[in-house]
Amino acid sequence: MGYAILILFLPLVWPLIAKNIWKTTINWQEMGLNMLIVLAVGGVLFIGAGFSQTYDVETWNGEVTGKEKNWVSCEHDYECPPCTKSCDSEGNNCTKTCSTCYRHFNDWDWDVYTNIENFKIERIDSQGSDMPPRWKKVQKGQPVALEKGYTNYVQAVPESLFNQEGVDYGALPPVPDYPKVYDYHKANRVLPVGVNIPNLQAWNNDLSNVLKELGPKKHANVVVIVVNTPDEMYRYKVEAEWLGGNKNDVVVFLGVSDYPSIEWVDVMTFGLNIGNERFHVTLRDALYDIGTMDKEQIIPEIRKQVMALYDRPQMKDFEYLKDAITPPLWMLILIFLFEMGLSVGLTVYFHRNEVRFF
Repeated sequence: MGYAILILFLPLVWPLIAKNIWKTTINWQEMGLNMLIVLAVGGVLFIGAGFSQTYDVETWNGEVTGKEKNWVSCEHDYECPPCTKSCDSEGNNCTKTCSTCYRHFNDWDWDVYTNIENFKIERIDSQGSDMPPRWKKVQKGQPVALEKGYTNYVQAVPESLFNQEGVDYGALPPVPDYPKVYDYHKANRVLPVGVNIPNLQAWNNDLSNVLKELGPKKHANVVVIVVNTPDEMYRYKVEAEWLGGNKNDVVVFLGVSDYPSIEWVDVMTFGLNIGNERFHVTLRDALYDIGTMDKEQIIPEIRKQVMALYDRPQMKDFEYLKDAITPPLWMLILIFLFEMGLSVGLTVYFHRNEVRFF
């Protein structure tokens, strides 16, 4: 709130200064209206800037349930005769209005249906008459990963849970980029860091197939990081940079310095594992007991424990963080500049045009 007062101070003071300068051309009503508009716009911008920081994206998982080529109305219109011309009473300010025509009788959409959300494959011609090769590859039962937006209060106030002041992770391996969806509905979630996994694509395929079940039933998204370090602190480096991951993430860490032996295991869920303490310990111990990079044991064990014990955290449990959300400095500066420009612009308008309500 202190920032909001600071941002609005000069834009609100300026109408008073302007009234003192242009005593005869700016009346009290115009000055008050100027201040009211600046106050309202400033408040909306400040609140919107704060909550824009809470927007985040998580990965939902499911499978293809079908696909269709669908008839749709043509989307390619243009102006065509007959046209009409209309002018004002003096024959000026004329406007021309024409009819609307369409280049095709209809268009075609190439739709893919899933048990999460449907999507379209991009057309390869303007009307969509030709089958896109990518649509032809889609088959019923294929895994689907789609990105969905949600409100993440932790992301807006990261220091609330991830205060890393004085912690040095410099000697640890780098943190991989968070896995993104590509090619419409695919995602690679097995991330090697300094480790050569010979059958990496098979790991990703098997995990995607498991998530066809875990996604709809447990609302979970599993990521496996295989890292070449004996230092278990690496888990906290990833947690700090990923801000605990997304709300539905189950991040499994496998420490592998001498492939295929597993030296250490850890598990990370959103919000410092709150509500998933038992799941965290049980899955960690089960994978550690396997002790080797055996895909045929590890992925089924992850599925088993997620199905039995995992509970997706609820963002309502973190709503207490809303009061601590403030926009970053660069955004505050932009708001101030916009507010100042708005205040000065209104002053100039009222200086040139008289406005009276009473």
